[in-house]
Formats: sequence, structure tokens, C-alpha cells
Amino acid sequence: MNLPDKLEKMGHALTADDLAQLLVVSKPSVYKLAAEGKIPHFRIGMSLRFDPHSVAAWLRERVA
Repeated sequence: MNLPDKLEKMGHALTADDLAQLLVVSKPSVYKLAAEGKIPHFRIGMSLRFDPHSVAAWLRERVA
């Protein structure tokens, strides 16, 4: 199963740490992508969260 398919099976929003582990990048890299508007995200208070379906679509756009 590829990463976008795996993400779509997740039933909850991801933290920056969760996403960093899945993408095999650093947590600061995830925060930087979000701050630059390059990866879909949303805020809950002061915390960033990532919708797995939106991230899966974002990944598919990058490899197409």
C-alpha cells in the first residue's frame, strides 16, 4: 500500500510529529511547509493539524 492510500485509511487528524514520521522528514520541515502554505493544514487553537485525506491528495499531486 502506498503512502497516500495509507493516509486515507486514517480516521483522525495528524499532528506535525505524526506527519513528519510518515513523510520521513523532520518536524521543523513539516512546520515550515505549513507556514509557507505548501501543505494543507488547519489549526486547533495554537496547534497545527493535518487532515489525512487532504495530505493524501497533496502527495498525489506531487507525484502525478
